Amino acid sequence: MAQHIDGKTQMPPFAHKLIDVAIAIALTAALVCVVIVLNGFLTSPRASWAGFKVWYAFILRADILGMMILTALVTTGYFMWQQQRPRAR
Repeated sequence: MAQHIDGKTQMPPFAHKLIDVAIAIALTAALVCVVIVLNGFLTSPRASWAGFKVWYAFILRADILGMMILTALVTTGYFMWQQQRPRAR
């Protein structure tokens, strides 16, 4: 659980890493949304919601969600592993 130290909330490292993973997933989804919606605006300006509908259908696919989660977890795990290794001089 979160601890209050000097008016600041301290979270366990694992919870902090899970938040990092969630942020990475959200940023990836947002970037894909921007790309797909802008593509929809450029190819068919009259159908501006079509790009959003395409993105929403795309982002709800289980394989896409799974790949985003797996990528975020592996990247976070790699950075954690790198921080624990002693640095070579």
